Amino acid sequence: INPGTTKGAEVIAKFGEPSTQGKRGGKSALVYKQDKAISGTKQAQFFLRTDGTVEEISVFPSAALDKEAVEGTYGKNANKTFTDDFLPVRIYKGIGIVVFFNKEGTVDAITFKLPEAPGTPQPPLLEKAAARRRGRARRPPTQQK
Repeated sequence: INPGTTKGAEVIAKFGEPSTQGKRGGKSALVYKQDKAISGTKQAQFFLRTDGTVEEISVFPSAALDKEAVEGTYGKNANKTFTDDFLPVRIYKGIGIVVFFNKEGTVDAITFKLPEAPGTPQPPLLEKAAARRRGRARRPPTQQK
C-alpha cells in the first residue's frame, strides 16, 4: 500500500472491510481496529483523497518499538521535534514518514505519506501533528451510516 498510488478499493481488497469508515477534514478514512486490526497493529487508518487514492496512512503498532528500532529501520537522519505536550517526534521528510513517541519512549504512531519535494514550504507541524496523533488514537473519524 503506497500513498499517492494505491486506491482505497485496493486497501479493502487486501485487508477486508474496515471496522469504521468516516471522514476527517473532508477526506474519507478507512479504519482497521479491534477485531479487524491489521496484524502487528492496534489500529491502522488510511486517509483517501477525493479521487479515492490513499494520501496518508497512520499505523499504531501493537509491539513496543523504541528509538533504536526506528533508527535501525529508517535511519538517524530525522528532523527531531516535539508535540505541544513535549513528546518526541521524528520527521523523515525525504521518505514521507513521521514517528510519534509516547511518554514511555516507545512508538505511539507512524504516519506514511508521499515524500516532500525538496524546498517545499511546510505548515507549522507541531500543533497539527499533536492534534492528529491525540485524535487518531482515541477518536476515529466520524462514522458514516
